[in-house]
Amino acid sequence: MNNSYMPVMAFVAIGLFGLLRAEDWTQWRGSNRDLIVTEQNLLKEWPAGGPQRLWKIDLPGEGYSVPIVVGDTIYITGSVGGKNDRAGHLYALDTKDGSLRWELEYAPEWASSYNFARTSPTFRDGKLFLIGGLGHVVCVEAKDGKIIWKLDAHEHFGGRNITWGIADNPLVYDNKVICQPGGNDAAVVALDVNTGKTVWKSVGLSERSAYCSPALLTIGGRRQVVTMLEDHAVGLDAETGQPLWKHAHRNKHAVHPNTPVLCGTDLLFMSSGYNYGSEIIFISDKDVKQLWSDKTSDNHFQGVAFHEGRIFSSGGGKLFCIDPKNGNTVYTVDGARKTSFCITSSGMITYDAVGGSVMLVQVGENNYKVVSSFKVDYGNGEHWSSPVVANGVMYLRRGKGLAAHKISAH
Repeated sequence: MNNSYMPVMAFVAIGLFGLLRAEDWTQWRGSNRDLIVTEQNLLKEWPAGGPQRLWKIDLPGEGYSVPIVVGDTIYITGSVGGKNDRAGHLYALDTKDGSLRWELEYAPEWASSYNFARTSPTFRDGKLFLIGGLGHVVCVEAKDGKIIWKLDAHEHFGGRNITWGIADNPLVYDNKVICQPGGNDAAVVALDVNTGKTVWKSVGLSERSAYCSPALLTIGGRRQVVTMLEDHAVGLDAETGQPLWKHAHRNKHAVHPNTPVLCGTDLLFMSSGYNYGSEIIFISDKDVKQLWSDKTSDNHFQGVAFHEGRIFSSGGGKLFCIDPKNGNTVYTVDGARKTSFCITSSGMITYDAVGGSVMLVQVGENNYKVVSSFKVDYGNGEHWSSPVVANGVMYLRRGKGLAAHKISAH
């Protein structure tokens, strides 16, 4: 296809609800699903008390999920209702002031312990994809919030829920949306983005989900869906769903809410909490070999990134910078205890679950410097949402509370 047609196609794809920009944040962990923000011209330091707050709102629903940003629209999930009767809602907000454009009740939601909405929508080609805590997969028109199709994946594939509800954020590629119902021969499933019909199932793999959001990675020249299930980390052929390899990886609760991160052409970093710790495995076709493991960098669910030859992972009450070659800790960041983060051109932005501290940290290969900090003093519940940066604005969420801070340098 002639590249000269691409700008026109971008306008057509987005339609009436805003122009997709390179600086958008279109899914959980960012548009490239790696926690790396490529946007330039961001503030190198913040004023005392934090960067300028553009607006703050209380959402109708509560959530641990992060917002995504497409053009001039924010999409974010929340759940409402009583302790034993929760409904998941999707909200479309204006980036200028946080005002509500439309609202959709997409499915019943997790109503037991920690009953806020768990997962974030994924945007692709004018559609939004959601996975609810009870296993419903939903496709929505981004411009008006109308449901295109909905599937109860647990019922359809004989799936089984888990202790704290399904929490994987949808992976979308090549007209496929990936979910993990944990059914017989259907631990992982690909659905058609337009119809919800089954494209492939992971035949031979029947483990339950384990809170892990899958990644699309190229390992040894082969595209794979990589995730952590109940008992194993696995790689599946991206086109067919055929299991390619698996590696034993289970902590005492089978809780693995961190996406595996590629640290080279065939090296995969994984970390799970509950004293399991971290490891790197070497993958060669179907052969898997553990290169090292370390129990001190024990990441519960705060996320992992690979940046300029270093692994950054939060666990055991510390934010670690790790040498992927040997697992050695290069340094830990003071003041970052149980922190989610993203990495920008101006430094790492951390959001700590303990007390709600937000920091801007310059992270180098062998050292770091805390530049600025402030605290999130709004919202309710735990500080479990990750910071989001899009189009010169940082978005921070706590329960019902959502605020936008200007971090553009111009």
